Order: sequence, then structure tokens, then C-alpha cells
Amino acid sequence: MYESRDRLRELPRPLSFPPQRVLSLSRAGTTGVTVASPPVVARVIDGYAAAVPEAHWAAIGTFVRDCVTDLAPQTAGVARNYLAATAKFAHWLWQTVCATLDPQTVFRPALINRFMQEVMSAHSSTYQYQTTQRLNIMAAHFTQTVPARLNLKDPRAVNPYTDRDLISFRSSAARRNNLARRRNAHVLLALGAGAGLRAEEIATARVGDVSIDADGVTVAVHGKQPRLVPLHRQWVTTLTLSLADRPAQEFAFSGYRPPGYPARVIHQLGIDDPDEQTPSATRLRATWIVLQLNAGVPLDLLLNIAGLNSPTSLAPYVRVMNRHDLVDYRNITTGHENAR
Repeated sequence: MYESRDRLRELPRPLSFPPQRVLSLSRAGTTGVTVASPPVVARVIDGYAAAVPEAHWAAIGTFVRDCVTDLAPQTAGVARNYLAATAKFAHWLWQTVCATLDPQTVFRPALINRFMQEVMSAHSSTYQYQTTQRLNIMAAHFTQTVPARLNLKDPRAVNPYTDRDLISFRSSAARRNNLARRRNAHVLLALGAGAGLRAEEIATARVGDVSIDADGVTVAVHGKQPRLVPLHRQWVTTLTLSLADRPAQEFAFSGYRPPGYPARVIHQLGIDDPDEQTPSATRLRATWIVLQLNAGVPLDLLLNIAGLNSPTSLAPYVRVMNRHDLVDYRNITTGHENAR
């Protein structure tokens, strides 16, 4: 992922660094706010270790944990998101620009932008967007500045897969090197692209949540947005074959789920089998939502089956819908279609 140090020394340097300082964050917070994370979140932060060489983590681990502690996240999921973003950023800083790991020094727009260009450009648009937002929030927290942020409605936050992509993912799923991974890859595709489930919803879905009747296949979604979602017919065979002869109480997507972070089991699929293409659950969901919009599904119904609360949530997806010619819809827009 990272270029050699010799190559990086040739790159343009950002603004000069202030005098070096030793990291000294207090658990009460550098901004004077005395809010602290709940004990369970503090344990998540203290026990976090990034997937980098042990010697590297020894150099940056305290900085990463202290920065997120100072931010005082209130849930374990939010803490993990900020830990992951900060760890990536700190690892890059330590390996390249050799900046002193002091939050008021390093959380600056110039460095964040350079990091996004040099490290994150190879990742999905959604991942880039989320990482930028989290690092900018860290910058605002430690420097009391307001960095320029991506617009929440920016279309780059939604990047559906093409039909060719999905065909490629099907082939990859069939090539996985054992039965459990093949099943997991097919379940991810079917529940993501066929029912629009979020990563956490796929991770917690059980075999018994999938029902088959004369009208087709439906998936019962539990959790924060409980609902019943009809499965797109394109993915019926994929899902039913993956769940055949398995106990109803068994998780549809098999694997270990860390407490408080069930979606980790979804990410593990790509880590365990890095030579195969593993789709993003977020982009599969986006693909499904855009498909429903293009098919003309009424907005109130789409909000319900997608587990969304507000029509404004659909704005990024509307931006990547198929474009239509007014000539083809003139009778509808003028009312003549209804007069027949």
C-alpha cells in the first residue's frame, strides 16, 4: 500500500511542521470538555490494535488510543470507526512525513488531503468519504478549525455496481476455496444486491429469517429497522441453495462475530480470501436501492423496505438513477396519460 521512503521524500512536502512536541493528552479532554466515554467503550479503545506490524503499532498505538479517548465517543461502533481511521492516518504519518505524533500538529487539512490522495485513492468512494469525514472531525476537535468537508449529498458517496461487476462477483463466489466461504460469498451477494440489507443486517440474519412461498422469497430483517423485504428474483436461486438443509437458528453468513461489532464477520471474508474479489455490502445496498428507483417503486414503499426514515436519505441514490427523456413522459407530466 505504501511507497518506499525514498520515493516519498521526493514528493512535495506540506506546510512546515511546528516545533516538535511530546504527545500529552489528558483523559478529561484537550478541549476542556469533561465528557468521557462509557466504561464499555473505554475498554474497546484500550484493547484496540490495528492490523499493522507489531513494531509499527508500538510506535503509534498510544497516539491512536489517546486521540480517540479524547474525542469521547459514546458507543463502541463509533469508537471503532474513529480508531480505524486514525490508525491508518497515523501509520502513514509515521512511515512517510515523520511528523511528531501530536494531534494539534498532524490533524490539519493539508496533511489529511495528502493522506487521502496517496493512501485512500485506491479504496471505494464510500470508504474515502467516511474516512475523510472522521479525520476532519478529529481535526475540528483538536485544532478548533472547521476543515472543508464533503457534502453529505455528494454523489461520490454512492457508487453502485454494474451488471458486469455482479457477474464477476458471482464467478468469484463460486471459486472460493471451501464450502463455508462459497456460501458466505453467495449470501452476501444475495442479501446485499437482492434485498438491500446493510452489513450488520446481513451479519445478524439467520437461516429462518428467509421465507419461501408462492409469491417468492422474503427476508425478515431485525434490529434497528425491522421490516420484511422481498428478494429480487435474480438472487433467489443463489440464496436458497446457500441456505439449503441448514438449521433455522444458524446464521446465514457463518463466522465469528466480535461482541458489539457483528459486521466484522462480513469484512473478514475479504481478509481470509484476498485473491478473490469481495464486494462491499454498502455498494451492494446502493446497487439494490438504485435498481428499485429505476424500476419506479413508490417512494413510501421503498423507504419502508430499505429501512430508511426520510425521503432525503434517497437523494444520493437519485443522483445516479437512469436519466429519462421528457418526450417519453410528456403525456404523464401534462396529465394526458390519466385522461385515457
